[in-house]
Amino acid sequence: MWDIILQLLSSSSTPWIIGIITALVTGWWALKKLRYEKRLEKFKETNDSLFKERKQEVLAAIATLSIFKRDPEFEKNTIDVLLSRLYTELDYDVINSILTTLIQDSNRQELLYIARGLQDINRNFFTQHYPLNMRMSDIDNALQQLDESHRHFGNDVYKSMLADKKVDAAIYVRNKDLVQKKYESEFLDLFSYQKYKLIWHKQVTADAYAAFMRKAFLAKENGNLVMDLYQNDFNHVFMSEVTTTVTKVKRSAFGSGSFAETNFYNVTFELNKFTNAVIKESSFRGGTISDTDFSSVNFEGVRFENISFKKTKFNTTDFKRTSFINCTGLEQADFIDAIYYDSDCIFPEGIVVEHENDYRLRIAEAQKMQATG
Repeated sequence: MWDIILQLLSSSSTPWIIGIITALVTGWWALKKLRYEKRLEKFKETNDSLFKERKQEVLAAIATLSIFKRDPEFEKNTIDVLLSRLYTELDYDVINSILTTLIQDSNRQELLYIARGLQDINRNFFTQHYPLNMRMSDIDNALQQLDESHRHFGNDVYKSMLADKKVDAAIYVRNKDLVQKKYESEFLDLFSYQKYKLIWHKQVTADAYAAFMRKAFLAKENGNLVMDLYQNDFNHVFMSEVTTTVTKVKRSAFGSGSFAETNFYNVTFELNKFTNAVIKESSFRGGTISDTDFSSVNFEGVRFENISFKKTKFNTTDFKRTSFINCTGLEQADFIDAIYYDSDCIFPEGIVVEHENDYRLRIAEAQKMQATG
């Protein structure tokens, strides 16, 4: 076969053959470009629909994007667009549709890419908390100043201050009702966003992050899995069936969270809060935990091993089948009012934790003495 091809290329018909091949390649490339441009136009139209107000249009756009998600030329752009939609979405039908589309046909690398994107979104919501409080405070102060200026409007002292530009301009004071209505409207918008919408956004992204980390772990159980969190608000998160090989968590919150079958290896925990969390059938192995609060946590079937602790509190904590193996840095003062429930618990050398029965007896005796005066 190769002999025939070489003969054709070396014959007088070579220019004719090359011309045909060139024409075929050019036509194929033009067709491919045309098809790409048509898909690109459809992709842009779908993106516009994704951010419309009508729920059905948004769901239809997500369904269309699920097709683009399987297209190698549009897959990453589709992921980024769907993640950006989560910044503003609170409807759980839309959220579940987005997350389902993100999960479908995603390999382990893509799952981790999506998890990092969710982590970044969550951190963005976390950092909004303080400036939103400041904006609300500024509006409240502006309303108070407007009331104060209105009460003194017209008297000689106020006129003098107005001339020296020490108070709000007169035009604002004369139109106090309109200005106040505007201020109050802005305050209420910020208040509703701060007090519950922002909390919901953080909850959605935290749970989604945990779900994608689980998918990534199950995709390759013996593979490396790095968790690197910084200033993330994962309060009330539910995380299960995740084993990390490197775990870095700093300035993050997991209050009232639930952890099941989570194993954190090579940990570096600093300035975190797990207050009121429930942690079951899990472990923390190798590394350091400092300035972290485990107060009022319910531990069950948990193992701390080869951990160096520093300024870490387990006050009012419940322990069931929990052990501290080869751990250092903990003191008796770190276990105030902590109790254990069974003989399977192992605590660091020199640390005494009260049994549940002894704790109840002590509290009952104290109440009895208080009642009798």
